[in-house]
Amino acid sequence: MIFFIFSLILTFFLTLLVSGNNLSAAVGTLIGSRIVERYIGILIGSTGFFMGLIIEGRFLHGASLSLVPHSYMYITYAFLISFLIFFFANLGRAPLSLTMALAGTALGIDIRIGYAIDYKFVMLMIAFWIIAPVISIIVSYFTERGVFHRNFKNVWSVAKWLKLLILISSFLTAFTLGANTLGFIANVEGFNVTTILIMTFAIFAGSFFLSSGVIKRVGEEMYSMRYSNALVSLVVSSALVEIATLFAVPLSNTQTLTSSVFGVGISYKYKAIYMRPFLIIILTWVLSPSLGFILGYLV
Repeated sequence: MIFFIFSLILTFFLTLLVSGNNLSAAVGTLIGSRIVERYIGILIGSTGFFMGLIIEGRFLHGASLSLVPHSYMYITYAFLISFLIFFFANLGRAPLSLTMALAGTALGIDIRIGYAIDYKFVMLMIAFWIIAPVISIIVSYFTERGVFHRNFKNVWSVAKWLKLLILISSFLTAFTLGANTLGFIANVEGFNVTTILIMTFAIFAGSFFLSSGVIKRVGEEMYSMRYSNALVSLVVSSALVEIATLFAVPLSNTQTLTSSVFGVGISYKYKAIYMRPFLIIILTWVLSPSLGFILGYLV
């Protein structure tokens, strides 16, 4: 019973941090492009998180069964280790992947206790982690160059439609994060009314009160976003995460969005791209599952 209570508490704090830290993956480009004010962007993002969790969150049930033993003691350990990794990343303002940290931790625990690991699923998940960012860069690069590197006759009309499409795409990006990352947490804990109520409160609290430190890293610090840049980045990212969700594979929005922003950026040879934030995030992609695995094994 005590581990069940602790796991619920950790579910709340993980959701709180994920919502605040990863809101940039949904609305960073929207706010960075100056299309909406910060609080309107946060509302769009948090609502998307909630709707994704409610509508498609159950799709990650298979992933939770494949990676995490159904024991509240081990779930508590996995959540606690992931929380600590994620918490320190949040202090450093790095949009870290909770998916990778939690999956790495779970695999470490699995090997330590001799849990029957579904290696086919693990290989599929790792393949998504590697291939999705590559696809994101390539598709974003060629889409930006092929569609938007041209002169439009009615620039203001095009800009108006781009703003609307970016708003829709931002919501869909948040929706896919809610379905995938938050859905993964919900299914590990147990997809029930209590879990959803706790996570719903944490989603809105985290989005509004913990997002100020990271919300502009993707949209402003990495690349000076134009409307077309933001649209391509959001569409490519949300499409890849939605595909992963349909395959019941946990995939980080920060991976796909950061990669798509980079792909858009390199399509402009004359634009300056600030590499330091990209390198920091790539480093966290490597460290978070590795550190999670080591700590999970040592528990």
